[in-house]
Amino acid sequence: MLLAMLSRLARIYRGILSGSFPTWSDAGGAVWSGSLRLTILQVLLAVALWFYGVSPLSVQAQDSGLAAQPQAEPAPITPAQGPYNSTAPELIFPQSTLPAGEPARSSQRQPSPMGPSLGAGLGYGPIRPGDIVEVQVFDSPEYNVRMPVSSSGDIAIPYAGLFHIEGMTSVEGAKAIEHLFLDRQILRDPHVIVTTQQFGYSVTVLGEVHTPGIYALAGRQRLIDILTEAGGVTDRAGHVIEIFGAGSMKDPTSLLWDPTLRENDNAEVQLKAGQTVLVSRCGVVYVGGSVGRPGAYPICDSQHTTISEVIAEAMGVRPSSWGQRTILLRTSVTGTRVMQQVKLEDTLRGKKPDIVMQPDDILFVPPSTWKAVGKTAVTAMVGFATQAYFYIH
Repeated sequence: MLLAMLSRLARIYRGILSGSFPTWSDAGGAVWSGSLRLTILQVLLAVALWFYGVSPLSVQAQDSGLAAQPQAEPAPITPAQGPYNSTAPELIFPQSTLPAGEPARSSQRQPSPMGPSLGAGLGYGPIRPGDIVEVQVFDSPEYNVRMPVSSSGDIAIPYAGLFHIEGMTSVEGAKAIEHLFLDRQILRDPHVIVTTQQFGYSVTVLGEVHTPGIYALAGRQRLIDILTEAGGVTDRAGHVIEIFGAGSMKDPTSLLWDPTLRENDNAEVQLKAGQTVLVSRCGVVYVGGSVGRPGAYPICDSQHTTISEVIAEAMGVRPSSWGQRTILLRTSVTGTRVMQQVKLEDTLRGKKPDIVMQPDDILFVPPSTWKAVGKTAVTAMVGFATQAYFYIH
């Protein structure tokens, strides 16, 4: 098609050059003009098709019935030999090489047993009823057991029955259980470990400590060690610690304690299994009467709080007070109240010894009637004199 159009344009060009091309007014001019117009349109169409990417040759080839060439199959890619693929890949989970029908053998390596539970250990002394015993067998977890010792001193071991463990230590109990497995032909080479939580070798800590509870006696422990394990005493701890005997909450032993840790004479006291330590709350003293700020005042900071210190905390005595007849009420050992008269003015001036206050003491500073009347009279006289002065002048 393109060749035909080009040949027609060539004939028209030769006619124009030879001067034989008819004019528009001739009779045949219309024919030539129509052919010229058709040729121009065909050329423009061919140029447009070529511009938009449609090849006339391919169109002509399709018109002529030429079949498209089949695409060649891609050549197989052969990986290059290198250090990463020079050998066959290793299986992550290799297949078993045992003969068919033969069971797999257990590993010769004995796995480490699970650690003892929280708070458990090898124990401090013989195992007693109520202690928590944990038995662990290496490579045989089906025999593991954790349970309290019964009142008869027995524990139950799977496939072996009851075992009397009372009176043994952790090491002795482990060896006895190994012999039990061997004698009854349960295991050929047993390895046993026994851990315990021995509540019979523990101390109970109560009162003004941060974490009250039951604490095991790991060897010989002092009072300061147990209080440290309990998180230490609180800010409200008093100066008296009571220690009760094993199995009894009567007739305690009272020890003086300094919460400031400056005077801990009883810190080295050795505790025994089963005892109960009770840290008391700090006491308060009550100050009333003719003082600047009556109220209750704790005596936690020092075990030697005196009357003068308490009066200072109460903002001192008032001018109208009768300090020489101050009353001190104190609870005796029998529980009765004992009244004692204190000459407060002499005590504050250092003429009398300063009395050490005790918890629940009551200090009352009475007001002075004569001082109150005298103060009122003096105030009235000053007021009258002032008014008279201004009246005269």
